[in-house]
Amino acid sequence: MSASGSHVATLLVRDADPLELKVHRARTTADGNAVPDYIPRDVDTSVRDALTRVGDDGGVILLVGASTAGKTRCAYEAMRAVLPDHLLIVPRHVTELPDAATEAVRAAKAHTRCVLWLNDMEQFLGLGGLSLQDIRALRRAGTVLLGTMRSRILADLPSNELVRLAEQFEVPRLWSGPELERAREHLRSRHDERLRLALDQAEDFGVAETLAAGPQLWRELISASVVEGHPRGAALVWAAIDVALAGLVEPVPVELLTELHEAYLPGRNKQLIGPEPLDEALSWAGSPHDGGVTRLLVPEGEGVRPFDYLLDAHLRDRGPSPELIPERIWEVVLARGSHRHQRYGIALAAHANDRMDVGRRALLPLAEANDVDAMRTLGLLYERSDKEEAVRWLRLAIDAGDVLALRLMGNLHFRNQNRRAASDWYRRAAEAGDEVSESYYNEPRANLGPVPECLVPPPPPGEEDVTDDGEEDWEDEEDCYGPTARTLRVLEAALEIASDMAYDVLEEIGDKRIDLRDKYAYIFSDLPVLTWSMDARWRRRMARCFHDLASDIKAGDWPHPRCTGEEMALHIAIEHASNMVVDEPELVSPWVAGIPPHHDDWDWDLCVDVLFEDTDVLFLYEPWSQGIEDSGNFVNQRLGMANLEAEDWFKPFRADDARDPERGFPR
Repeated sequence: MSASGSHVATLLVRDADPLELKVHRARTTADGNAVPDYIPRDVDTSVRDALTRVGDDGGVILLVGASTAGKTRCAYEAMRAVLPDHLLIVPRHVTELPDAATEAVRAAKAHTRCVLWLNDMEQFLGLGGLSLQDIRALRRAGTVLLGTMRSRILADLPSNELVRLAEQFEVPRLWSGPELERAREHLRSRHDERLRLALDQAEDFGVAETLAAGPQLWRELISASVVEGHPRGAALVWAAIDVALAGLVEPVPVELLTELHEAYLPGRNKQLIGPEPLDEALSWAGSPHDGGVTRLLVPEGEGVRPFDYLLDAHLRDRGPSPELIPERIWEVVLARGSHRHQRYGIALAAHANDRMDVGRRALLPLAEANDVDAMRTLGLLYERSDKEEAVRWLRLAIDAGDVLALRLMGNLHFRNQNRRAASDWYRRAAEAGDEVSESYYNEPRANLGPVPECLVPPPPPGEEDVTDDGEEDWEDEEDCYGPTARTLRVLEAALEIASDMAYDVLEEIGDKRIDLRDKYAYIFSDLPVLTWSMDARWRRRMARCFHDLASDIKAGDWPHPRCTGEEMALHIAIEHASNMVVDEPELVSPWVAGIPPHHDDWDWDLCVDVLFEDTDVLFLYEPWSQGIEDSGNFVNQRLGMANLEAEDWFKPFRADDARDPERGFPR
């Protein structure tokens, strides 16, 4: 790679080498090929569409999956296919992020679009990582941030703005039927023994992990701690695994592993198993096995690190727990991890293993030195075990001017069921410019203010409405329970107006990301934050939702939403209709002229009760609920939510009630 004036590596995307970007090597063939031909994955189309969408205006794309699932190769191939002429910026370490951000902004001023490559994105988060200001600067520069992250790390990651902004795509470890068929088809046209062996084991292991020799190396490690095996070599690897799982992910000096590994030799009398000499152990652990290229301990810089597949495999066997990592290892990483990003990594590992005592020791020196990021992180990590301490640290971060901590304080109070205090904190965060908290106040709510006299509905029927023959003038209440004719007419008008406004705005903004400071984005800026990065095609479908519901009313039906997008459209239309009834009677009166009034006119709560199956979509406005759209989210699963991801908004709730997919668009 060439380098720019800064220390960060830069080159054109089309010139990138997959191995330099940390794509896992496979066994090298006779002609020296260590990177097999790419077999298309099911997720490719979605990832490439997303990269196309954010290519000019920037955005965050994150591929998530297990180690050696194929995340990095998928991201590399997508980037090469879609953005070959972008400048690729590759920070090799979190300490290079400032240079990387500066380079991206400089390139943008020269009208050069950039991709910031963040493989293993967790290394670039937290202390020393990208701040809110950095992220906003990169977005303004139109930078594409393309990253990967292992699933287990994402699951334990505290609230992080970069991850929240990311459009996430999962790359499964085990390949699907269509993926396997594509691999077999490729094998029939171009034989590759590596691929054949991977397909033979595809029922138990992912093709990508087998190509990278992950399962084979794991089996060798498990079976090595025996007499006449490689017990000392295995002990060195186990020590390296625990150091990495304790949060010290940089290469470990061999001298440190030599010091630590004795405790990992099996049995009480270590010499009874006859461990091999140290030189032989290091050679076994650090050499390719069975003609491959992947090692149990991978040389890097002045040290070694364990092959990352081994970490995931170990956690699949045992899982995180307070007992997983020996006390000796915690003490070592705390003593050696002196940099900010190292302290954060240790605290995160401690959090994952329910060792907040270790997390506190990792971050306390930084927090006491007025490190705002450390204060906020302590507040996040303490919430699980000590809410008073969590509040104390968040307050310290807020006093130091941290905007994100304002929202996190609101989240904490909300989870403690103190909505009034939570709202106060959200208001403060919104006033300080936090867009998630700002959008909280965009949640559509019906205007329940006093109705002008000219539109006041008649009183409900009473004895005075009973005729001489004992019959009531009013229709049977059970038969007419629902939105009245006048209510529906105003709702139809609100839907038509919103549809027209959405199409008008779409012509102006196209694929641009929504920014609340751009007032012209109205209608789309009324939607939840998770939709603000969607493309023009998605927005056009959203605009059609308003039109479809208006057409239902025009046809004499109630506007029952058939997908999440229509639910949101109807919530917005109810707010607009109620505002017009209260504030613009001169506009509403002509619309309802000639329609008999009814005592249930303008009963918007009744509309919500009758027209919606539920109001789950409104959770997307709540600052505390960031991530609730994910089907793996605990609250999502507990409440049985469906189709809250922006990409799923137009999937019909029921196939037998779907709209005609060929109906076209009004504009």
